[in-house]
Amino acid sequence: MWHITKWALRSRLVTILLALAVAGASLWAFMGIKVELMPDISLPYTTVVTVYPQATPDAVVRDVTTPIERFVWDEWADKGLKHLTSTSSEGMSVIMAEFEYGTDMNAVGESLNEGISKISFPQAVTNFAAMMGANAKNPQIIPINMNIMPMVSLSLSGDLPPDQLKQIADSQIVPLLSQLDGVLRVDTEGGEKDYLVISPDPAKMTQYGITISQIAGILGTNYSSLSDIEQISLGGDDIKLSDIATISLSPSPSSAITRTNGKPSVGISVVKTESANTVETANAINEKIAELQGTLGDGVTISTVFDQSDFIGTSISQLEEKAIVGGILAVLVVFFFLWAVRASLIAAISIPLSIFFGFLCMSLFGITLNILTLSAMTIAVGRLIDDSIVIIEVIYRRLRAGESFKEAAIGGAKEVATPITTATLATVAIFAPLMFVGGIVGEMFVPFALTVTFAMLASLIVALTLIPALSKWLVSSKQKVVIAKDNWYQKVYIKALKWTLGHRLAVVATAVLLLIGSAGLLPMAGTSFMSGSFGEETISISISLPATADVSATSALTAKVEALLGANPSVRSYSSTIGTSATSMAGIMSASQGGGGANTASIIVYLNSDADLQTELSNITLASQGITTDGVIQVSSGSGDSMGGSISSSSINLSIQGQNREEIASITAQLLEMLKGVDGLEELKSDLTTVVPVLNIAVDPAKVATSGLSPAQLAQLQQEFVLLMNGGALPGTTITLGSGSYPVYFKGIAGRLSDAEQAKNLKIGFPVSVTLNDIAFVGVVAEPSHVSHTDTMLSATITGLITEANVGAVNAAVQEQVDALPSHPGVKVVTAGIAEQMGDTFIQMGIAILVAIAIVFLIVILMMRSIRNPLLIMLSIPLAFIGSMLALVVTGYTLGVSALMGMLMLVGIVLTNAIVLVSMVEQQRKHGLSVKDALIEGGKIRLRPIVMTALTTILAMIPMALSVSSGTMLSAELAIVVIGGMISSTFLTLFVIPAVYSMVYRGK
Repeated sequence: MWHITKWALRSRLVTILLALAVAGASLWAFMGIKVELMPDISLPYTTVVTVYPQATPDAVVRDVTTPIERFVWDEWADKGLKHLTSTSSEGMSVIMAEFEYGTDMNAVGESLNEGISKISFPQAVTNFAAMMGANAKNPQIIPINMNIMPMVSLSLSGDLPPDQLKQIADSQIVPLLSQLDGVLRVDTEGGEKDYLVISPDPAKMTQYGITISQIAGILGTNYSSLSDIEQISLGGDDIKLSDIATISLSPSPSSAITRTNGKPSVGISVVKTESANTVETANAINEKIAELQGTLGDGVTISTVFDQSDFIGTSISQLEEKAIVGGILAVLVVFFFLWAVRASLIAAISIPLSIFFGFLCMSLFGITLNILTLSAMTIAVGRLIDDSIVIIEVIYRRLRAGESFKEAAIGGAKEVATPITTATLATVAIFAPLMFVGGIVGEMFVPFALTVTFAMLASLIVALTLIPALSKWLVSSKQKVVIAKDNWYQKVYIKALKWTLGHRLAVVATAVLLLIGSAGLLPMAGTSFMSGSFGEETISISISLPATADVSATSALTAKVEALLGANPSVRSYSSTIGTSATSMAGIMSASQGGGGANTASIIVYLNSDADLQTELSNITLASQGITTDGVIQVSSGSGDSMGGSISSSSINLSIQGQNREEIASITAQLLEMLKGVDGLEELKSDLTTVVPVLNIAVDPAKVATSGLSPAQLAQLQQEFVLLMNGGALPGTTITLGSGSYPVYFKGIAGRLSDAEQAKNLKIGFPVSVTLNDIAFVGVVAEPSHVSHTDTMLSATITGLITEANVGAVNAAVQEQVDALPSHPGVKVVTAGIAEQMGDTFIQMGIAILVAIAIVFLIVILMMRSIRNPLLIMLSIPLAFIGSMLALVVTGYTLGVSALMGMLMLVGIVLTNAIVLVSMVEQQRKHGLSVKDALIEGGKIRLRPIVMTALTTILAMIPMALSVSSGTMLSAELAIVVIGGMISSTFLTLFVIPAVYSMVYRGK
């Protein structure tokens, strides 16, 4: 490899100009790199969402979910389908298919489109798509990716009715934002126009013999007030509408109410295209919003609730700051040991040049600048200078010894080119096995590995070409020859090394004991999946009332919680959604978990930058207790970027599967109770189906034929059945009330019937009316609120939040409870979620580390053309494990994916010191020295570069290790592992490797 240096020295000016040209091209490429929160991750998930208006959960399962599930299972079960889950709730089916990583998701999408188009669905399903617009589809296939969640969330509020705010949003804001480059779609939520909601009392309807069609037929079109409507006469006995129903102006139960900071608002969510630059697109949106604000009129304001680019900008700024500080510390190390300003400045050049070249390669390979790739650059800063340090140190030493520049540069390159090339190739080669690590970890860390690889290879090229070319200015031409003398740390080391060589067995035995002891630290450190989060930390509040509660009751309870938040000085803003829209992304996600509906609400709370998340989480949880006696309020930590938050969350997910609903319910209830005793588990809940009373009407054609109803009434019978069972808007009916017009919505009475006898006596039809018992078999039956399937089987899911740092221990305790369940033939409990991911990832990362060690070993063998010496060099790897485990325990971090990534990096990094040490010892032996003398002389010569490279790596990572922000905690854990491993490996390598070397080559 030294021939590269010889070539670079032939024309130093050309070498320098080439370096400047590459730097310029790299800066230009850097300006065009897409800035994102996370790498472009291809997630193997897709969903199929189907709206089936007014259908019961069982009907949704029968007519929609099962046919789609059957197709997906038959088509993909043996071609990469991992799990198939579904939730069928009232009026909606949500099916999620999870595939193995590497599955062609484009092929999956095409297959689903083709297969689902051949399924025959009820007319209500196909009609819904036509009702929603020309481009609407039902069922709708929605691939899950990192861009599915909003990039920017806005709130439109003001002194106007919600429906007028929505009109402004739809007509003025959405069209303009949709035209911006990089915007995929703009969605609105809330602001639905109020309905005239009529809530009949089934007992009063039966008492007075009033029918829904009678009420519909008697409604006029113009009224001056609600009181006028309440006074509408329904016929004889002076029966008024208010006698049998409650009338109000409110949103329909199928729509959502949105509020921002307690005030009515319309939510506006902007989703970007996959190729768009998040920061640039967000900036364009903010500029357009600033322009729009002046055109909206007095009292109407549009504000930003969430902007992903803010978190990205903050995180990247923090990482850039840490990289700069780390680089400065690394350069100071060079200055301290060489005590030469010129040498320090020349070494410093390798850092920015290597980083710039890395950016150029990232641009060419389409890798984005994100938290992980910038973390990779930051972590690599200390290592980028190592090769240059070794080159500079040897050239500097030779120049001071009196050699000419050319002799020192070429001779120095001959001395160290092979070991630093071997060490660098070993460092980057260890990332190759990551290509075969599946799951989210492989998707996330491959760009990380490529970024480090690009920068490391660039640092090697810079060290072998530009650094020697610049070394002409290392030593002043007037400087006299300096006879090398041992400095104080060399004297201390030589004395300790001589003692080591006289007590080899004791030194090696001590190292072995330390290694065994470090393995015993693993239970103390614990295990986890991922530290930190990938989005702004938030607080999520979920509110639920009994299934019979309407949106008004839910809104009132939500307002009480909002009042608490408004009085909290640590809260920056909060956004509330009451009810769930059947067409919004929030509604889809809620329905997929068996939730949603008029009886539910959610609040996302954003804190001030100086607020402590855990403190405010406790304060809000405590303050919300006692607000309601018949509802449930749950407070939990979240992430402004839901996808990112879910990646790093620690939770349990147990799927209880079987064929019998009662058996599943029994096992779920038992297991849920048993898990309450597990320490470190909070917010335990299940999506176990709740049973609600439902009016079941089975029309008897024979009874209908003899009922006496006219053909016109028979044609309207189905519509009246739907209104009775589930409620709904009255088609084609709008009432003018004062200056506004309102559609009419009948609230279904099925859920409020006391028994089947009351249902049988309900009248239907107008002007001729009959009882339901006259035309149908009637009964009030218990039906599930939703039906869940996992892999086509009936299922229930238990979830919980893991609050302990040692996630692995909690997962083990959970598994103990699962194993302690009484025998349950026909029902199985499957572990999913974080436990499944941890198990798969730890096995894959363990294999990757072993494969990396094998690859590095082969590289060292090829470069050194020996087997014995590479085996000696490989001993430095287990020595690094000692410090890594101790560092994790001392700092309180757990062994997670990031820590495993650090250990994988250590496999390559720690070999550098051993390689340069053993290579020098071999050179000294070739010069005729004995093994002992060669070890002492080689150790003395290599001590300074070894300590310098170790310190630069360690000090450059300290700023990252001290980071506590959510966006950099993942890198902090990795830095802790590398720092601990470098300290133990460097110290022990200087003594253990010589001790073992002298034992292997004893007698020579």
